[in-house]
Amino acid sequence: MDLDGTLLSSDHKHISVRTKATIERLQKHDVKFYIATGRMYELAKITQNLLNPEVGLITSNGAVFDGINGREVTLLGSKTVELAYQITQVNKLPMMLFTPETAYFTEKIPHFIAQNAGNFDEAFGYKEIENLEELRQVADKITNGVVLSRGDMDELNQAKAKLADSKKLRLSSSGPDNIEMIPLKTDKATAIQQVQWEQRIDADHTFVFGDGMNDLGMMQQAKYSVAMGNGVSTIKEQANYVTETNAKDGIAVFLEKFFKDEF
Repeated sequence: MDLDGTLLSSDHKHISVRTKATIERLQKHDVKFYIATGRMYELAKITQNLLNPEVGLITSNGAVFDGINGREVTLLGSKTVELAYQITQVNKLPMMLFTPETAYFTEKIPHFIAQNAGNFDEAFGYKEIENLEELRQVADKITNGVVLSRGDMDELNQAKAKLADSKKLRLSSSGPDNIEMIPLKTDKATAIQQVQWEQRIDADHTFVFGDGMNDLGMMQQAKYSVAMGNGVSTIKEQANYVTETNAKDGIAVFLEKFFKDEF
């Protein structure tokens, strides 16, 4: 389950009583649930705590996830992080960078923008990177990042083109006003493939719920790919099913219907 626009309500913080109850009822019937998000690991745990510790985590767009032997981590790479910094500094585009435990930013970001990017919680906070030297002190710990628009899409598109030309990372997006940076050959889909292999669960017994472009890859790993009613048009076109919006308990509505004999 993706988080923002999917499992969580519109305020990015709450899970409905109905959805929580549906998930926990199906867990009693050996259905395994995973959160799959672009958020950093420790931030995703805040949502996990709204459910229960049996819900697994796939975070940082697949760069950090719960494997059968513990947490598995893929790093973005120091040179890639420095390149992203140099590219975004041309137009002073805000960039957020993440380790599993810590969030950093390079330009001051209004709280509502960071929160809407799905990588901020007022209780969690994040640290400022003021120059390249400070960045180098943490660059080898970064798993992923997101570049945010200040409103000028040309600036964001220029940065995206330069990042893509480098061929040093994978790019995605949770919305039109951001660029998500992920290690090469890594995304939510690769993490799901690993989880499927470790848990011996095939695509025919896998469900994926999402609403944004960064959910497209993981939907291809599941027979039951479910787009939220509030999802972008491309996701709805590619998914095998479309459910209600996140505000109308879309996950619960689909699962209750599919597993009707269990309710």
